[in-house]
Amino acid sequence: MLKSILVGLDGSAFSQSALTLSLRWASAHSAHVTGVSVVDEPGITAVESVPIGGAYFKADQDDKELVDARTKSNRFLEEFRNRCSAEGVAHTGLQLIGDPPEAIQKEAQRHDVIVMGIETFYRFETQDSPCNTLDHVLHSPPRPVVAVPENFTGGGPVVIGYDGSVQAARTLAVYVATGIAQTCENVVVTIDEDEEDAKRLAQLAADYLTLHGAAVKVRAIETRIDPGPMLLEHTEQLKAQLLVMGAFGHSMLREFVFGSTTRTVLRGSKVPVMLFH
Repeated sequence: MLKSILVGLDGSAFSQSALTLSLRWASAHSAHVTGVSVVDEPGITAVESVPIGGAYFKADQDDKELVDARTKSNRFLEEFRNRCSAEGVAHTGLQLIGDPPEAIQKEAQRHDVIVMGIETFYRFETQDSPCNTLDHVLHSPPRPVVAVPENFTGGGPVVIGYDGSVQAARTLAVYVATGIAQTCENVVVTIDEDEEDAKRLAQLAADYLTLHGAAVKVRAIETRIDPGPMLLEHTEQLKAQLLVMGAFGHSMLREFVFGSTTRTVLRGSKVPVMLFH
């Protein structure tokens, strides 16, 4: 059951949406929410080539950026505490020091699920563009990761993209373990070049969900089209509240994490996406 949620805080609109989802789930499941803000000290103090005599000025600049990063981090945490208190959700705010993905991966071992924005900005002192924290966390996630878009409104069923792979089966298992499946309608979507194979694979997932008391429907689709856009199309048709994905159409783990289907889904999803491998 969902007892503890880790949500990443980086001050962005994506982070605010991740917190909104975390609070919704915490209220529904009486779960505790831990908000994590990371001061990227390794990134700020990274060695750089400087002119002769410039080391002092580099160190001074680093100190100023560290103070600014801690100040911003404290503000993120204060805003987090205020929102949790307003909604009556049990919570803890943590300021971590270190490389953002490493810090999040380590802290996540205390929790059931990691919730982050689809775009992340944990390196806010050293870059203005989105950082690669989500990609790195997804590479070796200790817990399922839920990537949240900047805005989401769907309140319909949970769509489960399923291809019968080991990674998809593991993702389904951790999704069921959260208890979310038992509180929602679930739609298993299987896409394959052969309709009978698609039906057979979809039924495997449906049987597992039914065993655990979850309501489920199946959509078995025969097509050679890239599954990414088709999954997104189904989430929009159904006004889904969540898309659950393991590997989809790829047998290799690296192809899942960095492959075209996953990137297509993350780039285009208008609903939160739960990922695991």
